[in-house]
Amino acid sequence: MNKRLAVMESGKVNTALLYLGMPTIVGLLMTGFYNFIDSFFVAQLGTAAMGAISIAYPLVTFIPGIGLLFGNGAAAYISELLGASEKKKAEIVLSSTLFYCVLASVGFQLVLLFLRPLLRAMGASAEVMPYALNYTGILIVGFLFQIPSICLMNLVRAEGAVALSTWSQIVGSMVNIILDPIFIWPLKMGIVGAAVTDVIGQFISVAILLPYYLRGKSYLTLSVKNIRFQSWSIKPILKTGIPIFTINLFQSLSISAANIVASPYGDNTIAALGIANRMVGMTTFAITGFSRGYQTFISYNYGARHFDRIKEATRKAYLWAISGGVILAGLQILFAQPIVAAFSRDPSVVKLGIRAMIGASVLFFTYGFQAMAIVYLLCIKYSKSGFVFSISRQGIIYLPILILMERLWMENGIYYAQAVADLITTFVMLVFLVWTRQKRTDALREPPLRTDALSPAQEREACSGALNEKNTDAQGPAAGDGERKR
Repeated sequence: MNKRLAVMESGKVNTALLYLGMPTIVGLLMTGFYNFIDSFFVAQLGTAAMGAISIAYPLVTFIPGIGLLFGNGAAAYISELLGASEKKKAEIVLSSTLFYCVLASVGFQLVLLFLRPLLRAMGASAEVMPYALNYTGILIVGFLFQIPSICLMNLVRAEGAVALSTWSQIVGSMVNIILDPIFIWPLKMGIVGAAVTDVIGQFISVAILLPYYLRGKSYLTLSVKNIRFQSWSIKPILKTGIPIFTINLFQSLSISAANIVASPYGDNTIAALGIANRMVGMTTFAITGFSRGYQTFISYNYGARHFDRIKEATRKAYLWAISGGVILAGLQILFAQPIVAAFSRDPSVVKLGIRAMIGASVLFFTYGFQAMAIVYLLCIKYSKSGFVFSISRQGIIYLPILILMERLWMENGIYYAQAVADLITTFVMLVFLVWTRQKRTDALREPPLRTDALSPAQEREACSGALNEKNTDAQGPAAGDGERKR
């Protein structure tokens, strides 16, 4: 049995969660740290430049959602297929998913045609607009590499290659951090230099990940011949991927909405929100990284029908994520002043930034619970509920709360809107989980793979050679196990 898959199959739950989660946490934190450092360098160019990257930040958070839509959705399905010993199907899903991501990255370039009105709608003032156009225009070109990069990070993790996924993020981020000050000052490129280094970093990440498949180092084979546009492979990807994508979409919309609501208060307020969003965004990556490892683990064990391991992992995931959220929130509040002061020498921006940091952090620990609950619901095929909750925290609950609180408490209402939305979302999720406890237990016992829904021709095409591989491939997930009953 492949050692990486063996950890998910029979390793200690604590060990498996750490093995799958820690590298992803480190990789995402490194990405968040780069965004943080990038903001720090750009902030030295003035409040207008900081305002520009604050305006662009919603796009920075939205685009990874496209990579996650396909990559994360496919990763969960591939893990489930490997748990059920369906290697050939997993290879079809792998190849098709990467192709979808490439198409999406090319199609997104159309945004360049109406970039100026888009930035204006997102809250860019006349002073900020030139900086925002230069910075965002280059970032959009870089999405040609970023979307496939994020997709590949998730795909390699599906078969347990979490270290490679992490390494690609670390190297790409380190290149950005090293080149950023060089391009901004010695090369005198300013905010354009910051955007260019980001594109270089994304290209390097893709260059690290692709050889894993092209050189045959992977357990699964990537091949153009395996690309399909068939419902049996697309639907499971979308069921898990759309809610994850929606989280990024509404995160992007919520940041844009906050910038729009804050724009009457001036560029200083938008800059302060941008600083807080970058800092809280980095710590959010830690929780998100752990949830990705947890997702891989329970997806595999759901396919393998190991329900006790799912239950044990879920209990530990809640405990660890909530505890980590408490620690991170405490650090953000404790060090709010020096963090914000590092970005701006303007006393007004510092004062507003501290308030924004505290407002965003005070109930941040609830995000740990929410993230694990959403992943759990999605992976046990409670997709509709997972979808609704995925758009709650920064969507259907946050947006009306933001508007209401701004009208009642003006700037302070903007800063504390997320905390109130977190409180309401967590309460509703707790009520739902208690109410549906028995139903979810029954859902766990339903067949995870509905191959009977395929036509005979599709079944033969998808599974050709799978039974032989199960008995002959000593590295396969089912070597020596025989055929599973469904």
